[in-house]
Amino acid sequence: MKLIIPIITCFSIMLIVGGCGQQQEKVTEDTVATHPVNATVQFENDYVKVTEFMLKPGDKIPSHEGGLRAVYALSEYKIKWTEGDQVSEKEWNKGDVHWHGAIEHAVENIGATDASYIVVTRKELALPDAGDYTIAEDASQIDSEHANSIFENEQVRIIDVKLAVGDSQPMHHGVNRLIYSLTSYQIEYTSDQMDTKSMKIEAGDIHWHTADKHSVKNNGETLAHYLIFEFKQ
Repeated sequence: MKLIIPIITCFSIMLIVGGCGQQQEKVTEDTVATHPVNATVQFENDYVKVTEFMLKPGDKIPSHEGGLRAVYALSEYKIKWTEGDQVSEKEWNKGDVHWHGAIEHAVENIGATDASYIVVTRKELALPDAGDYTIAEDASQIDSEHANSIFENEQVRIIDVKLAVGDSQPMHHGVNRLIYSLTSYQIEYTSDQMDTKSMKIEAGDIHWHTADKHSVKNNGETLAHYLIFEFKQ
């Protein structure tokens, strides 16, 4: 009587366990929940979510989902970036900004410095109607002395604003926008939608504005340095 010994091939194993060799990494759906040391949500409303990432040298975040988003570098760093089978190395300087479409990706800090950056993700809900307010008359167009557009595409315009002590901006339009403060400062804010108010802002503070016409004055004792993420859609 002959013994029939089944031949277990790689194909047979694939049917049983889903592949040969290294199994594909499961996509992380909630990076903040699974990697709270590396990722924290700093702000969220119906339209945007702001997540701050901090990866020490050697830290990794496995493949995870990402929506339409702008990334702003808070430090100088070098990372390995993986999208599917595509792997690349990227170096960013503090203040660099770039845009990503909605795609799964993994990140690893392969440099010698901490990788610190914020990710501003645009949600799917339509923005409030901006009415007659237009991006064509925003801070970067009306007050180029203090406001500089550092990135723009069909989704967003990002403006870097620096107001020295005593400096001010004339009345200008602002569409639906997110403000991210890079320094601690005090400003006087005058808007056609509200009474003039003086506001103390801390570095890292984030707030949202719907469309209005406004002016800003640095009435404090420190440089007012902040980013404006103006969303077009």
